[in-house]
Amino acid sequence: MLKIAVCEDEEQHKNILVDLIGRYPFETDYHLTTFQFGYELIEASNKGINYDIIFLDMCLDNEDGIEIANEIRKTDNEVHIIITTSLIEYAVLGYSVNASDFLLKPFPEEKLFHVLKKLENDISQAKTSFYEFEINNEKIFLKSDEILYFESLGRKIKVATFEAEYEYYYTISALEKELNSLRFVLCHRSYIVNLKNVKSIKTKTVVLKNGVMIPISPKRNQKVYDAFTRYLVGSME
Repeated sequence: MLKIAVCEDEEQHKNILVDLIGRYPFETDYHLTTFQFGYELIEASNKGINYDIIFLDMCLDNEDGIEIANEIRKTDNEVHIIITTSLIEYAVLGYSVNASDFLLKPFPEEKLFHVLKKLENDISQAKTSFYEFEINNEKIFLKSDEILYFESLGRKIKVATFEAEYEYYYTISALEKELNSLRFVLCHRSYIVNLKNVKSIKTKTVVLKNGVMIPISPKRNQKVYDAFTRYLVGSME
């Protein structure tokens, strides 16, 4: 799920931006949070609430957008900051805080959609390079290439790699939405496999490169086969 924040003190511009974001055809679910003041956004960031995209007004009431961005960068170097401004001169300042892009008010739809499309693609690629989850308040990062499969264990998910296994609280349905469908496929209501680490596919079974066999639901057999074929074609291009 994409986490998006809008920091804008003018109600009219905030509503316009929120409405336009709502019209964009995202390929994944998203959650949008709005802030009227920059210090509220900084407080959220200091509490460990990280966003994938932040739309940040350069001229907040009695606050400097660049200073707000600099504070956010102290705790989050990965977030994509989009500068919003009425003056093109302010857009240039965004480069000092490694802004991804800028939008001139009153936010042309074509430009906004172009920005969101690029960011969604960039974020998707970055997230599929690593998979992140949390166990006992400790964040675990796994390279996607190392993952063999995910298995649903009631309220928990087991993720198996070539060298280890981990269990954490999550659901298989939420996991399926987050993973890259070109790399991972749900082959059974309890299993998602990494197509990169599939050795072969039989009628009712996926055989992984380490020899582990994962069941395929009868109704998913063709879908799994088609997904594996697309993956092989894509990997050879």
